[in-house]
Amino acid sequence: MTAAVHAVHESFAATPMLQERQQDTSFRTNGTSSSSKGDEVEVRTVTLGPWATLNQTLQFRSADAQFWWNTTGRTYAKLLHYAGYTSAEQYRELTFYALFAAPELGLAPDAAGRVQGWRSPGTPDGTPIDFSWEWSTDGRATVRYAFEPIGRHAGTPSDPLNRQATDRWVSRLSEQDMIPGLDLEWYRHFTQQVLPPDDMDRSDQFIEETTPKAGTVVALDIEKTGPVLKMYIYPGLKARELGISTLQMVQQAIRNLPRVQYEALNAEPVLDWLEEATVKYDCEMGLFGIDCLVPEDARLKLYARAPHVSMEYLMDVLTLGGRAPLDESTDAIADLQDFWNLFLADAPAVLPADAPGRASPGFYYTLGCGKALSPKIYLLASYGCKSDSDVLAKLRTFFSTRRSDGMIDRYEKALREIL
Repeated sequence: MTAAVHAVHESFAATPMLQERQQDTSFRTNGTSSSSKGDEVEVRTVTLGPWATLNQTLQFRSADAQFWWNTTGRTYAKLLHYAGYTSAEQYRELTFYALFAAPELGLAPDAAGRVQGWRSPGTPDGTPIDFSWEWSTDGRATVRYAFEPIGRHAGTPSDPLNRQATDRWVSRLSEQDMIPGLDLEWYRHFTQQVLPPDDMDRSDQFIEETTPKAGTVVALDIEKTGPVLKMYIYPGLKARELGISTLQMVQQAIRNLPRVQYEALNAEPVLDWLEEATVKYDCEMGLFGIDCLVPEDARLKLYARAPHVSMEYLMDVLTLGGRAPLDESTDAIADLQDFWNLFLADAPAVLPADAPGRASPGFYYTLGCGKALSPKIYLLASYGCKSDSDVLAKLRTFFSTRRSDGMIDRYEKALREIL
């Protein structure tokens, strides 16, 4: 079993404040221009980056899509640049983003920066897309983004749950063969199992500050060979209609997989532990995720969170309450404990009832057919920090005694240019 950490940085949500930086449309990359004065020759690097080049070429028919490209597209470009993607990879992914992501983000904010139309609950301020950056100890960086495709009639009587846009988007990618290895078997199975009927009304009583109770969010990991599509699915609304918990809803969906797939996942130890954690820690399962790959290659991710920050809670989460002992011969446990203490040292053992839902530390378990279980922790870093600078300072403290291959420097440069 392996352990990993995801520190969630709220500022990566691409918000309308990026408008004030739109005038800066170029990167300094490799290229030459020269000027001479007497016998002296000066050589400088002055070429435009892929985003700026595409920006001079692309013209969107929709003013809303143009807005999202100008703001979020620029953010995405800077992440790709600093994460070390080649120019060819940047052109490929930015073109895909322009064609298949920016036009799906709904209405642009109004003049005061307020969300209009469908409000996506995936980010703190309702921005419909969330960027992230994953790095590993070998120096590799993977940029990722997640968003909820927003249909023209989202939230109206003809599409109260915004179900139509995602189905159309996924079908379009499949028909045009835009994602390497894309397979929709699990997408069809789980959406049919856990999503409510299209005509069910979305009432405020089913929506809370952190998590939609129904619907899907699409996500892409930008691997160097091309994007990998993932889906996040929220089962809460149908579970409530059936009078069962979200965990029970997901348990049913997993157990209704074809028998060979269900047995290969070996999900029962995790499902048993989640039942125990619901009682012991008041854990709540809000969503689960899948890879849109053939089932033998796909992963299933089960997400939960609780308002606990004690070391006992952390170790219980990592070991499934003692069901799966950890390999203590590696540095992973000590690293995770140091990271946990760095960001949560001042927090009480149990967060107060009035703490925002996003403040509760979360965890998820990754299952794959015939693969070892992988538990992971994620934190909202900003809850225990005063500012973005404080978050970065703590990350620097953590990596000061650990190898990062300069990744923290590149990450900070990207953040400072974006924000």
